[in-house]
Amino acid sequence: MPGSLVSCESCSLNMTLGVVLTPETMVAGKLAASASSTSAPQGEAPAQSKRTREYHKLKTQPFQTEFTNREASAATLAEWLDCSADEILVALTQLDDGSAYELWRIPKGKGKFREISSPSDELKAVQRRVLDRLLYRVPCSNAAHGFMPGRSIVTGAKVHLSTATEVFNVDLKDAFPSVKAERVKHLFVRHVKVPFLHLGRFTGYEQANDLINMLTRLVTWQGQLPQGAPTSGCLLNIACTTLDKRIFRLLDEAPGQYRYTRFADDLTISSGHQMPRVLRHALMKVITNSGFETNVEKTKYLRISAGQTLEVTGLHLEKGKVRIPREKLDRYRAKIHNASQIPLGELTDEVRLDTQSTAAFVAMVYERLPNKILKPYLEFCEAHGLRKPWQNKPTMPFFMYPSANNADE
Repeated sequence: MPGSLVSCESCSLNMTLGVVLTPETMVAGKLAASASSTSAPQGEAPAQSKRTREYHKLKTQPFQTEFTNREASAATLAEWLDCSADEILVALTQLDDGSAYELWRIPKGKGKFREISSPSDELKAVQRRVLDRLLYRVPCSNAAHGFMPGRSIVTGAKVHLSTATEVFNVDLKDAFPSVKAERVKHLFVRHVKVPFLHLGRFTGYEQANDLINMLTRLVTWQGQLPQGAPTSGCLLNIACTTLDKRIFRLLDEAPGQYRYTRFADDLTISSGHQMPRVLRHALMKVITNSGFETNVEKTKYLRISAGQTLEVTGLHLEKGKVRIPREKLDRYRAKIHNASQIPLGELTDEVRLDTQSTAAFVAMVYERLPNKILKPYLEFCEAHGLRKPWQNKPTMPFFMYPSANNADE
């Protein structure tokens, strides 16, 4: 159809159109006219909206533990988290009086311990809301396999399974404590400012700053990410976005083909060819420049050509399958067998959950329990009157995990 001259009196536009005029095109014309009428004169910067000006203020403010209006901000935040303001205020009070966390240590080998900060039930409930309503909506790097729904150490290992002949493993030293409260606040300003300032009731600068500070206060402890809070893993993933981006860029520019995954603080780069020393040094420099330190003791460069077994997040890549190391599988078998020997009625909840979790982990890796674990686990279930797993129903705990591959060993 030849173009026709159309006059639109409502927006004072004369346009020659090459398409049929429709209500949609008229709406687009009105929007264009509106945009042109509000643009700044030539040579002048466009005027910023009130919300934009308020956001730029937020970016320059340091993290604070005091709030301009504690009750009003808690009420507004409660609208976003789908909880009550009282729940938030109780959690904040516990943080103020020091009763929010219980600290305990778990051994991690060589006489060292990992400190775990376990939040109170009230604080944990609010943190779960922050995770579900806000953090899970923030995009993370495709390299992340830890603390990601539907992903696990198995999905991370399978990325390298088909092509890897060499693996470079790097561990971030004290990754969670490395993410300070100021950095967490910056992440919230960067990713949550749009909902707070544009997708809800306009709060104004002071309350928006209160909301960001309140969120930061709820998910940090002693000025850093607590290892044990449900929000910490996701926040670590978000904090590692720049690190992941830089590593992907470095690998893309390097000769050859590489694959990269990260499970929390455990980084793995693999290739089907030799990995130059200069590239490995460049990777370590990228990590340092991104605000993290490396644990030299846990840095490994493994090669099939050197007779070494490739390992990714504690799992072995062998014969085209993801496997648990044999010595670790033997320890799991002994643990389950010992639990089956406990007299009926004397099994504690802690031992029961630990035994079931062990079986669940093995089944996650192998899709089903291998025979050397299945037999003692059936004895354990029979000895204590628990459900047996042979029906392979998805309601069984360990069948809820992502599958890897079958195993007959």
